[in-house]
Amino acid sequence: MKISYDINSLVLIFSFASFMVNIIVQLTKNHIPLPTKLWCIIVAVFVDMGILWAGAELGYFKWSITAIVFGILSSFMVAFASMYGFDTMKELWQRFKAGENINGDN
Repeated sequence: MKISYDINSLVLIFSFASFMVNIIVQLTKNHIPLPTKLWCIIVAVFVDMGILWAGAELGYFKWSITAIVFGILSSFMVAFASMYGFDTMKELWQRFKAGENINGDN
């Protein structure tokens, strides 16, 4: 029971972080003089570290080197999901509107 609760929490936090990074990058990418993918990684690091800070302040865990390393590594996964998730969704939506087969079957 405890393991499923922890996995559900991690999926929820990962989804929330990906959504926040995606929104922030989409709203600011035209105003930042960096490549969009680099900007996405930077935003993901700040969002993930902010989530870790909030978790530490609320008492869910204590700061450690492991938590910091996890935050940095998870920020790359969040950035990847944010970068390619939106582009893939947009491409599938365009294909769906055009009446193409979006299942990948020929």
